[in-house]
Amino acid sequence: MSIDRKKEQLWLPTKSGLIVPAGVASNLTTSSTQTYLHLKDKAKAIKRLYADNNIPLPPGCDLTELVADAQRFSDAWLMNDQATANYQLLFRVSSIDRVANAILPLATVPNRKRYLTDLTSGSLDFMQREPSKAKDILWELDLWSTLNSRGIDTDLHEPDLVVHFEDATVGIACKKLYSDNNVAKVLSEGVHQTESTHKFGLLAINLDDLLAGGQIFKASTQEAMGKIIQQINMDFLVKHKRHFKRYLQPGRVISAIVSTSLLADLSPNKPAFNTASQLTGWAIPGLSPEKQKQLQRFYSQLIEQ
Repeated sequence: MSIDRKKEQLWLPTKSGLIVPAGVASNLTTSSTQTYLHLKDKAKAIKRLYADNNIPLPPGCDLTELVADAQRFSDAWLMNDQATANYQLLFRVSSIDRVANAILPLATVPNRKRYLTDLTSGSLDFMQREPSKAKDILWELDLWSTLNSRGIDTDLHEPDLVVHFEDATVGIACKKLYSDNNVAKVLSEGVHQTESTHKFGLLAINLDDLLAGGQIFKASTQEAMGKIIQQINMDFLVKHKRHFKRYLQPGRVISAIVSTSLLADLSPNKPAFNTASQLTGWAIPGLSPEKQKQLQRFYSQLIEQ
């Protein structure tokens, strides 16, 4: 897995047409390529986790099918069965590494059965645009595992995630968008979630399902792939800046994170197909000293570690 980090000044247009500084955007990009045998091992580990916790993987459930497809693709590739190991199946199982990285750390979580059960409720298809409870839960787990991997002590707790510092906690409301038309409502719900449970709050918005379904992005390098995702995130923030500023400017939340993951074709590089994710965080100057302290703690660990 490769990781790219950066901070930059965020500039936004005003009604008069001026471009003014509007805070700092922090970006963390991760990308990965895995052997097909490795993806099969991840699929088997997911299956074993469910068995160890006596939770069935129901027939017809998308997670059940994804696990089976990853094993089927690996076996077909090793047997040179090109009819089975086709691009359609490859694109579908490309998400198994991301899914496994989010799910497998649940092995040590006391209330893991709730999450494991919810992950069987609906679609997890990375290439399809279908709202589901499973996708909502996967976004929470995806961010949870990412933050912990960056050394940020994070629990699965109300509002969705809780970051623990030695003298404070930060509540994170995780929201997955399925439509560009209800951004204001989703942000409002997230802010109310954090304010009802924590003094310091943060919004985390996933944009994956706003992209066109079945889309493979073309990029020449991993760096170029990261720039594609960064532009998607920044375009979204600019488009909906008034909604975000409504909560960021008065400090009702200390920051907002938007995240996008995609599959990119890096031909003629080998391997050609890469998955990548980027977190873009937006923070506006003017927070109270205690809120600024928590903000700096969070991003120093997320970006600079």
